Amino acid sequence: MKRKKCPYCRAAFIPNPRVKQRQKTCGKPACQKALKAENNLRWRQENPGCCHPDYPRVKEWLEQHPGYLQRFRQSHPQYVQKNRQAQRLRDRRKKLHLDIQAQIKDQLPEITEQLWNLPRLDIQDEISLKPLEMTFLFSAFPCLDIQVQFDKSICPKENGIILNRG
Repeated sequence: MKRKKCPYCRAAFIPNPRVKQRQKTCGKPACQKALKAENNLRWRQENPGCCHPDYPRVKEWLEQHPGYLQRFRQSHPQYVQKNRQAQRLRDRRKKLHLDIQAQIKDQLPEITEQLWNLPRLDIQDEISLKPLEMTFLFSAFPCLDIQVQFDKSICPKENGIILNRG
């Protein structure tokens, strides 16, 4: 089998015999992710109307058919029950996310005070910190977002300084 070069990491690889020459990447997760993103972008460009909101059309139809949703719900009690359970689960997940964010924000003054009072605090000193304190430290940098992956190599330009995360 002939070697191919990965278009993303430029590494040479031998394609899987079952896939043969259709294999595009070397198989590393980062390369597969890049190929997926490229394919998604191409698909969205070729199908520009697929992701547009359908709300105006549905709203117009519902205005032309008053009472449809009420009749549907009355005639489909299993759907109503299933939807209620799903909505409760969505509400719980949203509340849990908000609770975690609130917990971090509520503890910021306490964590800041503890860190400020450490004797001879040096960035290279070893400090035993709890995960929540580490979260605070990472979130204190203006260019770091703790909810994005840390494996991205370049941070956006902040105040004329470019900081690297990796």
